[in-house]
Amino acid sequence: MTLEAKKFESNMVPSLYFVASVFEDVFPHNDDPIVISVNTIRQTVDHRSSTNVMYWETFLGLQVPLDQLRPYEGCLVGFTSNQVEVQGYADLQTTFSDKHTSMTILVRYMVVNALSSYNMLLGRPSLNRLKAIPSSYHMKVKLPSPKGKVIIMKVD
Repeated sequence: MTLEAKKFESNMVPSLYFVASVFEDVFPHNDDPIVISVNTIRQTVDHRSSTNVMYWETFLGLQVPLDQLRPYEGCLVGFTSNQVEVQGYADLQTTFSDKHTSMTILVRYMVVNALSSYNMLLGRPSLNRLKAIPSSYHMKVKLPSPKGKVIIMKVD
């Protein structure tokens, strides 16, 4: 761990909490999943919290070089207990940001060829690594930036 990472880990984690004013752009509240935009490579895609999965059409749409796709033997079991063939995995720099600040981490995405209304799913390990606090009630995700600020990502 770098000195900067240690400093961030121990001293610079701001308080992450939600207050009434964050509801300004939430109503009407329809109990929707939290869908936000993140930048991967040079493109913007939607994601929601579940597991680090990128769908094949998204992978192709982002124009990730095919040599970035590493072999993976096995399959994933989907939400409906169906098995989904994994095309491989890709480690991609992924940026999470709001209007004021950003944070970039390396995320390992399992690339699958399946139909979905989402482009990517971001899993708990990545959310935990980001120290992200998702709130479906507030329709936002908050996470601390390396500079001690709070990144607030709202639904799209």
